[in-house]
Amino acid sequence: MIVSSQDNQPVMDHTIVAMKETIQPECGEPPDLSIVLVCWNNLAYLEPCLRSLYQDAPHCRFDVVAVDNGSTDGSQEMLRRNYPEVRVIQNTTNVGLGRASNQGIQATNGRYVLLLNNDTLVHGSMFDAMVSFLDQHPEAGAAGGRLLNPDGSFQSGYGEFPTLGQELLIATGIGARLWNGYPSHGAGASITAVDWLSSACLLLRRHTLDQVGLLDEEYFIYGDEVDLQYRLKSQGWRVYYLPDVSIVHFGGRSLDRWRRRKMVNRGKLMFFRKHYSRARTRVLRLSLAGLSVTKASIWVALCAVPHVHTRAKRELQSNVDVLRLCWEPA
Repeated sequence: MIVSSQDNQPVMDHTIVAMKETIQPECGEPPDLSIVLVCWNNLAYLEPCLRSLYQDAPHCRFDVVAVDNGSTDGSQEMLRRNYPEVRVIQNTTNVGLGRASNQGIQATNGRYVLLLNNDTLVHGSMFDAMVSFLDQHPEAGAAGGRLLNPDGSFQSGYGEFPTLGQELLIATGIGARLWNGYPSHGAGASITAVDWLSSACLLLRRHTLDQVGLLDEEYFIYGDEVDLQYRLKSQGWRVYYLPDVSIVHFGGRSLDRWRRRKMVNRGKLMFFRKHYSRARTRVLRLSLAGLSVTKASIWVALCAVPHVHTRAKRELQSNVDVLRLCWEPA
């Protein structure tokens, strides 16, 4: 849902050429829950996600809106044919995850908004539990649970707001070698007030969004959910991790790891620039630049090795892309 069909680069122009809703929202009392999915050429995961949702539907009143970023894989036809109850907002260009999510939020009126990745498998009872928790905890602006790999193993839970030390441990790979799943936490069994949760499955109070604003569309992808929850907590709201809530998340289905590296680091730099001091942002830029130069030098040498030549070229280009990010105007 992130890459344009023309050149495989992020489309930074947020202009929507066309937008339509295939089914108008029902009149009457707002639903308890509005579920927002963003789609981009992910039919193989979108259909099973919706099937799991409707086969084990929440008991609370809910509606679903799918925002399609110009898919060409038959997603639109499948939605019309198999799920006419899902409202569809159709973009003709890839406007990014943040912008598309905001379109879905603005097109719904549920008391709570669930941001849900379409590469997930879900159980409606989990959503009922999340809604019930926010009903009982008026201080909670958002809640989410643990993400599981397809084999049922733990994938991720919650994170802490970025620090320079954390980013260096991530960029060097040292953190992942020392701690399983780093920098994610959440294999424990206690409900916990946390810094931020993944937007793969994130329940937000509508009133909270009215107060703090929607996702920052400059991020395009990666970092927007951290930014939103940073603003949310700055306004006094709490974010809760609910360990008994879990969904299967396939993950990484829109970008390969080389292009993902660039977009992830772009999001980190944007977050530091927006919320932290210039000095901290400069240190992060220099650190990422230095690591990219070191890694690029290694991969240049490995380009001469036949059996790793293809990977070496991709790794080299990926690190050069990150290096360019570090030298962009702040």
